[in-house]
Amino acid sequence: MSIHRSYFNKNNTIVANSKVNTAKNPVTQLFFGQNAQGKCKFTGLSGDTCQGNTGFTTSMVEGYSRFIFDVNLDDIKEKYNSCCLDLGTVKYHGVRMTNTSNFDDTLINDRILVNDTRRATSFDLMLFKVTGNTWDEGVGYDYLVPPGMFEPEFDTTYSIRPSNWFSSTTINTWLVDGTYNNLNPLSYQVLATQHFDNGNENIFFTSATLTHEINHLITGTTSSNTGITYGIAFVPAFENLSGLTEAYSVGFFTKYTQTFFEPFVETLYDDYVVDNRSNFTLGKTNNLFLYVYDYNGQPICLDSLPTVDILDCNGVIVATPTVNFLTCGVYYISLTWASITQSTPVLFEDVWSNISINGIAQPNVTNEFIVYENSFSVGPTAGQPKVYGYSVSGIKEDEKITNGDTRKVFVSTRVPYTTEAQVLVDNLQYRLYVTQGTTQVEVIPWTPVNMSFTSNYFLLDTGWMIHNEYYLDIKATSNQQIDTYRKVIKFQVVNQL
Repeated sequence: MSIHRSYFNKNNTIVANSKVNTAKNPVTQLFFGQNAQGKCKFTGLSGDTCQGNTGFTTSMVEGYSRFIFDVNLDDIKEKYNSCCLDLGTVKYHGVRMTNTSNFDDTLINDRILVNDTRRATSFDLMLFKVTGNTWDEGVGYDYLVPPGMFEPEFDTTYSIRPSNWFSSTTINTWLVDGTYNNLNPLSYQVLATQHFDNGNENIFFTSATLTHEINHLITGTTSSNTGITYGIAFVPAFENLSGLTEAYSVGFFTKYTQTFFEPFVETLYDDYVVDNRSNFTLGKTNNLFLYVYDYNGQPICLDSLPTVDILDCNGVIVATPTVNFLTCGVYYISLTWASITQSTPVLFEDVWSNISINGIAQPNVTNEFIVYENSFSVGPTAGQPKVYGYSVSGIKEDEKITNGDTRKVFVSTRVPYTTEAQVLVDNLQYRLYVTQGTTQVEVIPWTPVNMSFTSNYFLLDTGWMIHNEYYLDIKATSNQQIDTYRKVIKFQVVNQL
């Protein structure tokens, strides 16, 4: 399994019936209830101001806000176009945003957000899509004009230039104010919803509809993907509540946060390699792989799927399994045999043919593998866990890796009390995390380590990783025993110069 993150390239929070622009604020405040912005009511008093207008004061009304964003999918499109991502292997695309109160339970139900609003609990948010508009982000920061003697100091952070509730750009308005009409379900499409119990949960939107939508963006042309607005809002039932005496808010970090918690679209896809060529046994599913590289050692894809014949020790074809594509330069077949006519162990061959690269036919490739009897252990003696020693290569301790580099990280598994006797293990996992104070923030959750014919390894793509210090853990499972090796190595990802 592999993870890829696609970050937002612009975002903004728009407030109902207000021209305010808050695009550069590091936090989006989604609220419903009494409008923190309010409408301007004329008083005629020179000391009163409302949204920059003298002689007006704020009149509180019911309202709500919405968060709109756009995602940069260039890197994952490159993976797809270079055949390193098969969309058929995508498990999900999901939108993730970190709740600003996720790390402190004392903030639940507190009043600390804009204009003394209370943190919301027991609500539903939706991820929506609207078509027909292009929009600009804007340069605003503050939700409100700070009143009193300090107001001029904040003039550069308060903006009513688009985008805002009414306008998508300086010369264009939204087709519908606020991007859509919450009383008309035909004016927007719901891609996913999420329920929040305590109100401090993080956003993780995922659904079959969302995965299909992102797949379409990856495969579509630039022109076919223009004029689309994505956003997050309370479901209409909350936006349309009336008679509330206060506002209820939830805050999430935006792309302009100075923390590690930038929002992103997460893609999980299956490129897990388990090559059983060195331990092909009866009674279980075994995979045999074919790897294709160019003269520089870079994986490349064939013009079409090859074919393969399985030959027994007498040269007789015993199977012609279907070939599957996994990732760039990696093809495999799966075989499940309960028994064979020959006595084990016995040598078989897999002959790969119909191999073509850039229109040039390549010779057949013949590989060998040994079929062993099943590896089941049945008897009165309980099995003992297999314990090995582990080391990591491909990344040095405290190494500074330039953002954008891809590393092939090898996990060497050594037999105890030896220095060179190594084995391949198919139950290894790794995880990657950063620390924020005493909190571990998981970047890659526990993920299987690939097992090829010759090594255990995983690929680490730093192109989507934010510059920070990262820690690597390794975990092995054997006979119900789990051994975890903490902080096997630490390294830094630094920005390109």
